[in-house]
Amino acid sequence: MSVRTEKPIVVAVGLLVALACGLFWGIQQEQQANAAPQGKKSEAVDKEDDKPVLADFMRQKMDASHDIMEGLLMEDGKSIAKAAKKLKEMSDTERWRVSNDIMYRNHSEDFRRSVDKLIAASKGSSIDRAALSWFDVTLSCIDCHRYVRTVLIADNDTVQIPPNKR
Repeated sequence: MSVRTEKPIVVAVGLLVALACGLFWGIQQEQQANAAPQGKKSEAVDKEDDKPVLADFMRQKMDASHDIMEGLLMEDGKSIAKAAKKLKEMSDTERWRVSNDIMYRNHSEDFRRSVDKLIAASKGSSIDRAALSWFDVTLSCIDCHRYVRTVLIADNDTVQIPPNKR
């Protein structure tokens, strides 16, 4: 494949990943807003008053994701590595761990491994390798968010399921 045909593929994949991230973040925010009972804070949303709420943390993850996408589109490996390292650091914080569930921990480890591969790829000469690594990171995010929405939140009875959907 020539460089001329590779760039549109990288750009298309990048735009698709950015769109998916934005959609999943928006859906999660709406679900969290609808899931928390009135007058009662969700434990996952605000564990300690001095820490930012989960929505702010998610916004920081989205900002780092945006920076990675921008780095891919500009073919700037240093920007990609910097933003990926920020995501990796965030994944090591207490705020990241919304559950001690074994599957959730496995999803987090998969994410960290994917981010490590992205960091390594961003230091190489192939933007395509970095783009594919970013795709793996994004898929790990989607898988984990799906797990949290469908298993963890449902198990904690914080999601209101309409009677006709049971």
